[in-house]
Amino acid sequence: MTGIPRPMTTRLRRTPSPAKDGPGINHGDIADHNSRIVLELLRVLGALTRRDLSQRLGLTEPAITGILRRLEGRGLVTSRRQADASRYPVTEFMIRPQGCVALGLRLARRAAAAVLIDAAGNVIAQRRDVPAEDLIAVGKALLALKPAEAEVLGVGAALSPDDGLSIEAVRESFAPLTVLANADSATAATAERLIGAGDRDGGFVSILVTRSGVRAGLSIGGRPFHGMHGFAGGIGAMRTGQDRAPLAEGLSPDRLDAAIATGSDRETAIAEWARDAADHLLDAVVAISGVVVPGLIVIGGDLPDAAIDALVTEILAAPVAIGGRPTTTSWMPPLHRSSLPTAGVTEGAALLPIVEFLLPDPKRLRETPAQAESVAARA
Repeated sequence: MTGIPRPMTTRLRRTPSPAKDGPGINHGDIADHNSRIVLELLRVLGALTRRDLSQRLGLTEPAITGILRRLEGRGLVTSRRQADASRYPVTEFMIRPQGCVALGLRLARRAAAAVLIDAAGNVIAQRRDVPAEDLIAVGKALLALKPAEAEVLGVGAALSPDDGLSIEAVRESFAPLTVLANADSATAATAERLIGAGDRDGGFVSILVTRSGVRAGLSIGGRPFHGMHGFAGGIGAMRTGQDRAPLAEGLSPDRLDAAIATGSDRETAIAEWARDAADHLLDAVVAISGVVVPGLIVIGGDLPDAAIDALVTEILAAPVAIGGRPTTTSWMPPLHRSSLPTAGVTEGAALLPIVEFLLPDPKRLRETPAQAESVAARA
């Protein structure tokens, strides 16, 4: 590879929030917002006709045709004749995955990884357990595998306390591409929302168990929340369990590795670890459920799937003392293993440029184009 592919020359812009920039909304902002909403509908619902889009967005079919024409011109949307159309052929539209790509990097020293995804979130190529000093070279090698016609939206980076590579080094190495960064707990939540379990009423919490600690990402209405100082996800220091040990110690993947290495049976070692770990995680889950009341809690990170499943089973079977009286955990939100337990952090990082340049602003995710036009008319 001789260099970094140049960024797109005609990107969708991030639409200003009407609450912040109401008087500044113009027709260009409306067109941008409409294009993003159409892409979101095609991403979530699959192939749709002009009439489908018109009914969902409250716009005329000629207006929808204009939006689709612009998106097709940028290589982001393609079309086909409906297979079951009888007398009158109907054209339906869908996202063109190979229209663009984005690179995701996880900078954690003990879990560095890279992934290249397309516009639909499909994995084109990935590398895990990369030495931190080789991550930039691996990322550039993955970019060389993109479809020839695909534009590169940018690079997303997942940050953690044990990063083996600075974000400044990433930005310098991948210039002129846009490099976006967020905490690993937030990128895991982004992946869960967009290509995993999806958002829920009340939002969801993604608990990330890593070798550098335990963190949580909160998503409500498609928006990630990190707290006033950006550290709301750091729950690993909570004193939990009967021994009041830090949560990160009770859930440590290193403890699980040691139990498996010294035990005679892997399944038994995982079961014993899960019983002890559940005693710690249950306290955190109860606290989260009582304060945030999410619609879903998912668990992922640097643990084997079997260990997470055993952990969830133990928590759901454990009694909880409330007001001095034991009760079951049936009142808690659904608790599951993450849809992307290990890959979620890196794939979520790759989704950062897609969210920034293609999808609707989460603050306006439920606003239709007709409502956007109404806001502009009042401005």
